[in-house]
Amino acid sequence: ESKIITVQESGLKFLVNLTDYLDTGLFLDHRLTRQMVQAESKDKNFLNLFCYTSSFSVYAAVAGAKTVTSVDLSKTYLAWSEENFKLNNLKPSSSYQFIHADVKQYLKTIPRNFYDLVVMDPPTFSNSKRMKDVLDIQRDHVELINDMLLGMKVGGVLYFSTNFTQFTLEAERINTKNIKDITRATTPFDFEGRLKRWCYKIIKE
Repeated sequence: ESKIITVQESGLKFLVNLTDYLDTGLFLDHRLTRQMVQAESKDKNFLNLFCYTSSFSVYAAVAGAKTVTSVDLSKTYLAWSEENFKLNNLKPSSSYQFIHADVKQYLKTIPRNFYDLVVMDPPTFSNSKRMKDVLDIQRDHVELINDMLLGMKVGGVLYFSTNFTQFTLEAERINTKNIKDITRATTPFDFEGRLKRWCYKIIKE
């Protein structure tokens, strides 16, 4: 029997499934990153790529983002995302979009110079049947980030995160010099020394 409960984080509510999946629906190691996004979201066009259950999107929407777009390849996670919005009294609106798409392909179609704030937290590797080709984050991160930069306004912020332990950011191939490793700054105290993820703040120049 599924055990789905509602949890609270920073006064917001999220559905968590403790039985059916490897992941519960909320990555606790990103709670400080979510607060950063919340602090920067007001009146911004926000994009959440590989959105999972859209906790970042909920933070942005509650903080008053102008538009919130959440993109994922999983219809299950997008439905879960919509439930998380409802749980926080975020009524369906043309400002909130949930898009079922392969992010790598989707980034080729986004408007230029539009987004102010972006979260990209891709899987290390994905070969889903619904994708045109395989996603390999070490191989593909430069293309993903550069495609995203085209869709961002100058001064726009991209939070890029990956759980790939051996990850190396190829900064010299990325089309901005303004890249900061914020892994330590976004690591909650209870994950110190145990966290196997990287996080970068990338600003479009």
